[in-house]
Amino acid sequence: MIKDLLVVTDAIGDAAGPYALSLAQTFGAATTCVCVEPEGGSEDFALAEVRYDLVVSAREEALAVAREAAANFAYAAKTRDVAVETDTLRDSPGVVRNRLLDLARTHDLAIIEQSGTRREKPADVFLEDLLLGSGRPTIVVPKDWSPSARFDAVTVAWDGSAPAARAVADALPLLLRARRVNVVTVQTEAVAGVSERSHRLTTHLARHGIDAGYRATFSATSVVETVLGEVAQSGSDLLIMGAYGHSRLRELCLGGTSRDMLCRMTIPVMMSH
Repeated sequence: MIKDLLVVTDAIGDAAGPYALSLAQTFGAATTCVCVEPEGGSEDFALAEVRYDLVVSAREEALAVAREAAANFAYAAKTRDVAVETDTLRDSPGVVRNRLLDLARTHDLAIIEQSGTRREKPADVFLEDLLLGSGRPTIVVPKDWSPSARFDAVTVAWDGSAPAARAVADALPLLLRARRVNVVTVQTEAVAGVSERSHRLTTHLARHGIDAGYRATFSATSVVETVLGEVAQSGSDLLIMGAYGHSRLRELCLGGTSRDMLCRMTIPVMMSH
């Protein structure tokens, strides 16, 4: 069951909040909205020799804007009869990261907007942390997305891996709402033989009351492009997939396929690691 949603937003992004509220209404869930406004830029101010009182004024103004964004979310939630709590986090990125992860671990699902390409948003810094460090599923909403949460058709990207299996398990409440579920395997050397074992997944879903179709396809371009092609063809409203990471210098970083999907996504994507 999905009963407790964490929404991570900021004063710039405007896609995650409305999507989260529509999802909360669908499941009768409560929401916690955290508006992040990380402290930063002190070095730039110092190099520019900006007066200290101007620095303080700029930071206070930024915090006020973040608090206003959180208050606007709370108002929107109350108009929809969605239970809501709000908080504003502003500190060093490391401190904010730890507090966000602590919060995410006590919620069923986190929702955050896709990272910006032309302008960076404060919440962008924490997207990978939520995906790889929270232990909870995360829905990433495209930055230009406006429709409410819908489940007419859902696509599952399946490669038989542990992250993919975890994503399917986490997504069961959403899959049960879907009218159509399409499981897609993109055949590569890394997933050779997965299609022969795919009946186990569709049988598993059927035992949960989910009638899922299955399609195995070969990629002539890239895995991400092939999956997005399947998403477009099926008219899916949501994509379910594993978030793949690798260890680099003792920090867990997103793998290339996951990062590519987050850059090119066309619909909301639910990821689990």
